[in-house]
Amino acid sequence: MDQKFHPAIEAINSGDIDALRALLNQDPSLATARSSKSHPSLLQCLTLDARDVPNKVEMAKILVDAGAEINGPLLACASINNVEVADYLLDVGAAIDGTGDWSPLEEALYWGNDEVRDLLLKRGASVHNLRIAAGLGRLDLIKDFFNKDQSLKREAGEIHWPFEDALTSNSPREVRTKPQRNERWAHQSLDIINNAFVYACMQNHLDAAKFLLQQGADINSIPPGFHYPGTALHNAAVHGHRRMVEWLIENGADPDAKDGERGGSAASWAAYGGHLELKDYLEQIAK
Repeated sequence: MDQKFHPAIEAINSGDIDALRALLNQDPSLATARSSKSHPSLLQCLTLDARDVPNKVEMAKILVDAGAEINGPLLACASINNVEVADYLLDVGAAIDGTGDWSPLEEALYWGNDEVRDLLLKRGASVHNLRIAAGLGRLDLIKDFFNKDQSLKREAGEIHWPFEDALTSNSPREVRTKPQRNERWAHQSLDIINNAFVYACMQNHLDAAKFLLQQGADINSIPPGFHYPGTALHNAAVHGHRRMVEWLIENGADPDAKDGERGGSAASWAAYGGHLELKDYLEQIAK
């Protein structure tokens, strides 16, 4: 963050409530000002970098009482699995479904943060598009997004991702400005189905994946909507979902398929995720 925030960041990271309060008393704008680099606000900095500080909720309260914006930090909580601060921000009125096209629940699903996911669902987060329903394995809701002729209903939504809003995104600037931007996506029905299919596979929901494959999902597609693009097999492999990987292979997934970033195989993704037995299996299948 910008230089003027550094003393407050030091106080946050050390858990020094008195120092943080004193700095805000000297300059209340620290709570509301936006940084031109790195984390956009002090509350997001606290949410992301002070996750393991014992009194983080008390420090968050100090910033909120001083006027800090709370909706971006709730998304940050979902991206880093900061359950305690997320619970507090919901208590003080943060928008549980977000303020745009990307919700905290989608953020938690995207990064695989189950504790915040469960908190948001408990607090009433909406399952309002095909992607979320697939990521939760809610086959009943997935079916509701299709017409009887297998076409998608408008309610299935469009493709979105965490890096659309520079004011709330927690990603490095080079990720936010990559050519693969949502305004360039066609949002065609097949892309939306393929995107949801990857969510089902990465979250290990086999029944949801089977249904979406029946609805026309391309098992070897690399759909838009991911900062590190890969097939459903890549995404199941990196999370170590052995049965899902086997099912994908049985149904035509290509173990030699390369990801869209560095040309990595599903086996290399399994290795990256620390799933070495699965890596060996995929390498054997690919031979």
